[in-house]
Amino acid sequence: MEILFYISIFLPLFLGILAIFFSQNTAKKYLSFNVFCYFVLSVIAIYFLVTNQTFNNELFVLDWLNIIFYSIILILSFIIWLYAISYFATEIEHKEIGRWRLKQYNIMINLFIFSMLFVALSKNLMVMWIALEATTIFTTFLISFYNTKSSWEAAWKYVILCWIGVTIWLLWLFLIILSWVHNLDIVNPAKEAIVNTKLLEIAFVFILIWFGTKVWFFPLNSWLPDAHWKWSTPISAFMSSILLPLAFYMIIRTQSIVDVQLQSSFTSNLMMFFSIITIVYSGFVMLIQHHYKRTLAYSSSENMWIIAFAWALWTPVAQMFSILHIIGHSFLKTASFMSAWNILLYTHTGQYDNIKNITKYMKNSSILLVISLFMLVWLPPSPLFISEIGIIMQAFIVNPWYAVIFIIWIVLAFTWLLYNFSSLFIDKENVDDLKKIDKDFTIWFMHLPIILSLIIALLISVVFVMSFNF
Repeated sequence: MEILFYISIFLPLFLGILAIFFSQNTAKKYLSFNVFCYFVLSVIAIYFLVTNQTFNNELFVLDWLNIIFYSIILILSFIIWLYAISYFATEIEHKEIGRWRLKQYNIMINLFIFSMLFVALSKNLMVMWIALEATTIFTTFLISFYNTKSSWEAAWKYVILCWIGVTIWLLWLFLIILSWVHNLDIVNPAKEAIVNTKLLEIAFVFILIWFGTKVWFFPLNSWLPDAHWKWSTPISAFMSSILLPLAFYMIIRTQSIVDVQLQSSFTSNLMMFFSIITIVYSGFVMLIQHHYKRTLAYSSSENMWIIAFAWALWTPVAQMFSILHIIGHSFLKTASFMSAWNILLYTHTGQYDNIKNITKYMKNSSILLVISLFMLVWLPPSPLFISEIGIIMQAFIVNPWYAVIFIIWIVLAFTWLLYNFSSLFIDKENVDDLKKIDKDFTIWFMHLPIILSLIIALLISVVFVMSFNF
């Protein structure tokens, strides 16, 4: 099994390097080759997950926690690669991109996936940080994928905020060293003999600010909506459904090291504070959005808040529901972005005010978008419904006021999300008729990845309900 483990880590690196040597004329064929490779990798991930395989050596670890993120990365990579076949075929046909851009995508996205796997599987926090910053480098080129002024503005905004986070991380590392904590092993964090707890508490504040840049915590969270607006849809799906939860995984691992030293509730209280101010900010801003990809971006922030909130309750059951929410969010947000892009392709606009009665023109994509959105706003049988009911129950046990705040803000956020998207399905006056593009939607790959994501989300609900003793 060890050889399969290493293949799953280093094959994306090999595919990214190999793409450099293929001509841009073969980029479409190489895209299909990647789909096959990631199908094999997703099967390996499912095997490890089902058989509960573990792995631990000097560099890598595979335990109960990171095997979930490992599986999410590889399974969703296959689904998104599958969707990318039709997506980029359409973009090339409409002359939105050239074949050189598709070659660039093949290179960068494979290196991006390799970096994320390294984050999820590395044993040392320092190596995890280096890998996470490597994702920043690769995603910068992916944000500017369309090579327009607005895409480069979004890329620069992303780089500046992320490198502010890097500077903050260096301060965090300096404080960690000053507080006499030298063991950064995420699996076996040993308690140090001498620890300056005050410095360690300050360090964790900077940890949350830096990782919050990636997780999309307030205040360093203004890059994501602009980036989603300019990104291609496969990149949006990767960033929102995989990279954001992976950054939260790093917070979890860092917290495990800090908590060994502090032996207090400081980290969970601080995470609760950041999560609450993030949902207040994103909830109000979501209400005034006019572009549906920006709305989905703020919805990602709201889901990250729920995940952080549940983890901060600091009970085993709440943390289990937090992990369930991560899994459900990953697959449902992928389906939502894909469905939304089908609408964007059809209407040539992302503005709510420019679209009317979309079901008249795009029946299949509209149905998939509705299902994705309703499951995203925790209506049963969504896994998010199960996780949020469980989180509410745990919040009442820990502190009833936490539960009240949670219920109020998720109801407001989900109401605003549905209110915004509802405008796509009602008749409007003074809106030009939409031009129908039949041939683009005869490609079955456009709908299959969405259906796969939704089916997996439903299976997650079934498996969780059957395995959890309510």
